[in-house]
Amino acid sequence: MSTADRAPSRVRLCRGITAGYLVLVGLAVLTPIRQEAIAVKRMAGVRLQGGTSHPAIDPVVLGDVVLNIVGFIPLTLLLSLGWPKVRPYVWAGFCLLMSVACETLQLIPALNRRADLLNIVENGSGALIGAWVAVQIRRLSARTVVDAIPVAQPEVVPAHQ
Repeated sequence: MSTADRAPSRVRLCRGITAGYLVLVGLAVLTPIRQEAIAVKRMAGVRLQGGTSHPAIDPVVLGDVVLNIVGFIPLTLLLSLGWPKVRPYVWAGFCLLMSVACETLQLIPALNRRADLLNIVENGSGALIGAWVAVQIRRLSARTVVDAIPVAQPEVVPAHQ
């Protein structure tokens, strides 16, 4: 029996979702940039600006920054919950290295993409946020388990004479 077979269903679910999420990240990185991708970034940026475009901030740039940050939050969280023996901040480091690899792949001319060092910072920020959320979830679940264990109260225990 493999380790995955013995893992709780929540862990197996997180691992399955992580696999799908990694496929989506791969497609996002390796697919040549198209007008549809720019439209999604513009839409996200305009919505963040309250529905109107601000002259000082390009909505495409704003959307790109926010999507880079938000995209790595669930990835780090899923990795942390799917492989609970690995500390969340280790997964954040893994995601940062993955971001470096993604930006390096975007240097391939055939992809018609641009690599940007700031994307690594943005992705790393999202990874740290995801790791922080995972730590908080672990603390809450550990506290719930500890609270469920009954503790003998001194006045309840009969005194031996």
